[in-house]
Amino acid sequence: MSTTSILLILLSLASLAAAEIRVSEIRSDARPIIPFDEFGFTHRGQLELNITRLSLSGTTPDLPALSKVGFFLCTRDAWLHVLQQIEDAEINCALGSDVVHRVFTFDRLPDLTTADVNFLYAESVADQYTLVFANCLSQLKVSMNVRSAMYNLEDGKSNRRTNSPP
Repeated sequence: MSTTSILLILLSLASLAAAEIRVSEIRSDARPIIPFDEFGFTHRGQLELNITRLSLSGTTPDLPALSKVGFFLCTRDAWLHVLQQIEDAEINCALGSDVVHRVFTFDRLPDLTTADVNFLYAESVADQYTLVFANCLSQLKVSMNVRSAMYNLEDGKSNRRTNSPP
């Protein structure tokens, strides 16, 4: 087999493996915004979100107040709109914007002692998105390990890679 043939085969396989898998560690963090990863979803995009070793410290609010803590997907244009909404005092938390795609907020936890969460989110609007964590409770510190796998489905099957980056 020629070098050109091998190169063409490798390039065709690479286009089928459009996925991002990231693992991040957050420790006692009170930052209001933590960007995680960027990915281009098609109209059949999927996000697997796995949170382990979740713990909250500082002033821990009741469960309903935790709607101001969680993950969302946002395009760059939408993010500029969110910043304008905050500046104009239309909203006080990015999760309150109507232009972000809320993935998971902590008020959906079964209880405050839950340490592990696994969640699957389907994105049907094709665009380039950033996965962002928002903590709009300034006295709350969050610790967690986050594994995010973003991929697109082709013919109802995942085309994600199964290996995590180092």
